[in-house]
Amino acid sequence: MDAFRRHLLRHAALGAMTVGMTGAVRAQASSPDVPAKGRPRTSQVVVAGTTFARLFEPAPGEGKPGGLAVDLLDAILIPAGHQPRYEFFPWLRAQAMIEHGPAQILVGPYRTPERERQMRFSRQAFYEDALVFYARRREEGLWWGDFQALVPLRIGAVQGWVYGDRFEQARRGLNVTAVRDLNTALRMLQLNRLDLIAANQRNSEPVIQDLGMSDQVALCTPPFAQLRGHFAFRRDAAGEPWSALIDAGMQRLRASGELQQMAARRGVALPD
Repeated sequence: MDAFRRHLLRHAALGAMTVGMTGAVRAQASSPDVPAKGRPRTSQVVVAGTTFARLFEPAPGEGKPGGLAVDLLDAILIPAGHQPRYEFFPWLRAQAMIEHGPAQILVGPYRTPERERQMRFSRQAFYEDALVFYARRREEGLWWGDFQALVPLRIGAVQGWVYGDRFEQARRGLNVTAVRDLNTALRMLQLNRLDLIAANQRNSEPVIQDLGMSDQVALCTPPFAQLRGHFAFRRDAAGEPWSALIDAGMQRLRASGELQQMAARRGVALPD
């Protein structure tokens, strides 16, 4: 009799567990926290990038990062129920973070056919850069718009940066040295190890000022390219909902005039 009662009790317990699990599954399926099909499925969004002046800048200490990219992403992601986590890396590593995970959004890449094979780009660009050369003061006449005249010169270009079709077509015939970052390139220019640096003007001016080199380095004219920067996402299906969310948010902010106001406050050139 005792064995029979234990048998009944065991079956009753198993039945209760089954009911509880079924109820939990049903509750989860109907929970408002579970996103609809095609929507991003995480509340925390990892946003990767490197320091871009006026676009994506780390805050001193434990403060919040700033820049136009942060303004835009906060305005799009937070109302949609997502919390962005901004992380800074060397540029090549930041790109790898979006190509191979774990980041969902990459800040600021220029769009190129090669990169389009590796990542998905936002439909709209959110800034535009002038690509220029820098020389030592009183040597800015080394560049006047003719790449053929640069053949005997030593030119520094930052690893992982895109400089546009015109520069890339000329690169094969030039003496170009790849450098780790803009600071390194400027130091090499100062030490007479380079004659020119290829860079974007927006990102370069603050670095030149911070290094105290404003009286040593000169901007060459004219610019050799105008390039537009985007947000980028994973190329596979995991990037599609984030791309759709950012595209819709950018369109809304532009239509309301908020995008233009944000860009003006940050001193960033906004593409048409």
